[in-house]
Amino acid sequence: MFVLALLLGAVVPASARADIFVTNSANGTIGRYTNTGAVVSTSWVSGLSNPFGLAVSGSNLFVTNWNYHSGSFGPGTIGEYDITTGNAVNTALVTGLGEPWGIAVTDVPEPASLTLLALGVAGLLLRRRRK
Repeated sequence: MFVLALLLGAVVPASARADIFVTNSANGTIGRYTNTGAVVSTSWVSGLSNPFGLAVSGSNLFVTNWNYHSGSFGPGTIGEYDITTGNAVNTALVTGLGEPWGIAVTDVPEPASLTLLALGVAGLLLRRRRK
């Protein structure tokens, strides 16, 4: 089974923009292709058991992986990989999953961003109060 992920976005590093990442559960790899279909690498990430779902956040690619050994499925995992190199960041970021298929990642604002927002609102309230 193959799963496609077309990465078009603003959160993807320039070196990986509009690339296509394909999971190949038959051989436990993730391939990388350009948006014109040219092969970057058919085994950009390898050593997986049964990769299915893909998600991108910042410079990381997250992959759901069913651990298949000796004819049965074991606990599934979510691994984290560097999107520009394909190197593993943490192959067992989340463990103990049944048979993970899909995955979605949301970016949470950094505390510093929230602090700046709060200071801005406080400043506006003080200014309004002085008038």
